[in-house]
Amino acid sequence: MIFISQVSHAIGALAGLALGDAFGAPFEGGPPPEHNIHEPGSFGVNPEICWQFTDDTKQTLAISKSLLKCGRFDSFDAIMALIEEYDRDPRFYGPTSGRVFSMVKNGCAPLEAARTLFEEGEGRCRTNGSVMRGVPIGICYPPEHVRACSLAASRITHFHPVACEASAVFNTVISYLVRGERLARAMDRAIEACEIAEVCERIATPEKYPLNPSMDALDTLHASLSIALMTDSFADAVTGAVMLGGDTDTIAALSGALKGAEYGIEALPEAWLRHTEGIDEVISCARRLWMMRKD
Repeated sequence: MIFISQVSHAIGALAGLALGDAFGAPFEGGPPPEHNIHEPGSFGVNPEICWQFTDDTKQTLAISKSLLKCGRFDSFDAIMALIEEYDRDPRFYGPTSGRVFSMVKNGCAPLEAARTLFEEGEGRCRTNGSVMRGVPIGICYPPEHVRACSLAASRITHFHPVACEASAVFNTVISYLVRGERLARAMDRAIEACEIAEVCERIATPEKYPLNPSMDALDTLHASLSIALMTDSFADAVTGAVMLGGDTDTIAALSGALKGAEYGIEALPEAWLRHTEGIDEVISCARRLWMMRKD
């Protein structure tokens, strides 16, 4: 009896990410819009990509397909899937992932590149690339197992402990939401599992910190969770993300994933689902991930 309702939340999480990504993409890198944006359209600083999702969703699909292929998270298969997707369309990718992929293609061992980059002192290893792509792990793995898998999934490209922890916290919240927990309680449970004080402090008392739409993993986690807590609908959440300016596609994607996981696919605007390119593949992956979950 619970499968019908919970699969809706799993599909809502992945589709919500894709719709939020596509909604925020035209505004990425720009200032906060001067007027409220309520519907997708050909405006913003990148109007030509209206209704198209970016690397946030493409990386998420690569992780989804790797999970489905292997039946579990496999670090080697996952990074090779990410590189294959990157080679198809390298637009939009952030500095850390692109650097890691280049290192691997130039001969660095695939599972050593991110560690090497981090140990060389590259501060940008703390960027949000691993946070944006973790929804499939939250769908597939139950709360008691999602943290370990999330840390491993982050370390293939983003080895910085804060980036890893931010990814684990976000995926833990998703894992609880798609299994029927309420958002506030899901966040409480994620905080209980968190092991880095800086991350715990920011998400336990989010109101103490201004929202910063940067590419920093913790800023991104804080902004997306705060927006999800402050809004009562998917549309309000992704609109709130876009109104921050900055890294709008990622923050709208993650805010959208949270609200989709919280409310289910039925809460996503039907017109947006009809018009967003590639959404059928996203929904299919979400349904298959739910069927192979590790509960």
